[in-house]
Amino acid sequence: MAKSIYKYGAVDALIRRVQRLSPDQIPYWGSMNATEMLHHCNLANEAILNAPKSSKKPTFKQRILKLTFFHIKKDFPKGARAAKRFDVKGQIDQVAFDTEKTKYFELVEKFKNLNKKLQGGHPVFGSLNHYYWGRFVWKHLDHHLKQFGV
Repeated sequence: MAKSIYKYGAVDALIRRVQRLSPDQIPYWGSMNATEMLHHCNLANEAILNAPKSSKKPTFKQRILKLTFFHIKKDFPKGARAAKRFDVKGQIDQVAFDTEKTKYFELVEKFKNLNKKLQGGHPVFGSLNHYYWGRFVWKHLDHHLKQFGV
């Protein structure tokens, strides 16, 4: 069965993993430190939670990428580049770790208690429905937690 942020226990499992994260943890790959990673995830989750419904039709390329990412690939690709607005390398001080960690907890908890269906657009995959957003969020957060070994 596909993993999703909406599955029972998924949010609690992500929170437990982040509780094991420390500000000085070295990533297995990538260039972000732990504070930057949390900030990056927080920015992405805020954008997803607040995205307006997309009316754009996906391109053929977006449909192929969506099929591959959600139905063929098991994990989020390690070399994937973030959209420019989510690239936070060097933009947040490591002393903000506890603040970013608390915000992370608050934002992922919102996925447990949504009062709407997510329907926003994604720059790579085009319009995603609630089901695909649940899978995307889980894969994205899992990817970054694996990046730091938690």
